[in-house]
Amino acid sequence: MKQLIVNADDFGLTSGVNQAVIEGHERGIITSATVMANMPAFDEAVRLAQAHPSLGVGLHFNLTQGKPVADISHVRSLTEGSEFLPSSMAVAWRSFTGRLRTEELVIELRAQLEKAIAAGLRLTHADGHQHVQTWPQVFEALARALPDYGIRAVRLPRERPHLNGAKTSPKVIKQSLVAFGLAQLSRANFAELENVGLRTTDAFFGIAHTGCWTKSWLVDVIEHLPEGVSELMCHPGYEDRHLARARTRLRASRAMELELLTDPDIAALLQGRAVSLINYGQITAGLASSLDVPAG
Repeated sequence: MKQLIVNADDFGLTSGVNQAVIEGHERGIITSATVMANMPAFDEAVRLAQAHPSLGVGLHFNLTQGKPVADISHVRSLTEGSEFLPSSMAVAWRSFTGRLRTEELVIELRAQLEKAIAAGLRLTHADGHQHVQTWPQVFEALARALPDYGIRAVRLPRERPHLNGAKTSPKVIKQSLVAFGLAQLSRANFAELENVGLRTTDAFFGIAHTGCWTKSWLVDVIEHLPEGVSELMCHPGYEDRHLARARTRLRASRAMELELLTDPDIAALLQGRAVSLINYGQITAGLASSLDVPAG
């Protein structure tokens, strides 16, 4: 059996991103989204999620953008005197040099989880903004806290990029190296999953081609989808004035991804290949039933 979770990251970043996530769910193949609890369009994302209960929603744990949800005085090793969260490189360096306290990561994680839950969301899983969940110290925080909230799944991006020889762009090659490094971290973390009762998917796609989607690549992913449960990470959105002000490198590519996610040919290919679309809530509940693949 082949099952696919299509997860839209950055739910709550902007209203245009929220709209695209819902359109991709209603008219396309998106089955899941991960919400950013500290972003401006969070409240709207919650309302939209509640109006679309078939969309699985997890937490997009954010340590690198915006302000922390927890009281700044409780996460000083993370913010180091600023009211804003640092860059991913700064967080990584603080972790590497031993200046980042795991207890404070747990405090911020719990604050983001509790904000989402208090808003009425039933969280299916967690992943990390800019893949912070792969870092050993952050994964330790997730392993400590998630079971306390009944969350039994986490994204581990063990991606094996498929490069198409001379046709592969330099950007995809560069991102494939990043994907390789994150996969190595994920494999190390995978050994701890069973100990804490967490689950993850059997395969993952999306880092190497972030911002570089093409129809031929997406078709290739589907045609070579392995047995078991896979996750396809996506970043749909609309390039509007709100996105222009957001700290993100993904702008025009978001509309292209939405176009492909709602392409009738892609939905038909999934049906033809007998791929079941599911969300993380279904794998943790042990459900075999799938969501309906839209006809177009």
